[in-house]
Amino acid sequence: MYRLILVVLLLTVLYFLLRQMFRGFTTPIQAVRKRSVAPAQDEEQDQMVEDPVCHIFVPKRIAVVETIGGREYCFCSQECSVKFRSEHPI
Repeated sequence: MYRLILVVLLLTVLYFLLRQMFRGFTTPIQAVRKRSVAPAQDEEQDQMVEDPVCHIFVPKRIAVVETIGGREYCFCSQECSVKFRSEHPI
């Protein structure tokens, strides 16, 4: 009888260890922190912005961001940035 209880207990422990291993070794607190911080940053970086020169929408994380005349502009490429500066001298 004691052997059966011991085997069931060991199998239960083994199950939880394997489950933890396949899910990753993050504690519940770390998992909550990752979920709460990362989406806010990703959402801001994935915001689509319009290029004022060629009117193409690009994600802000890959846009060329420049401050011209105290205002922030986002461009799809460096060429569009140069063209905008030549058309709008300060």
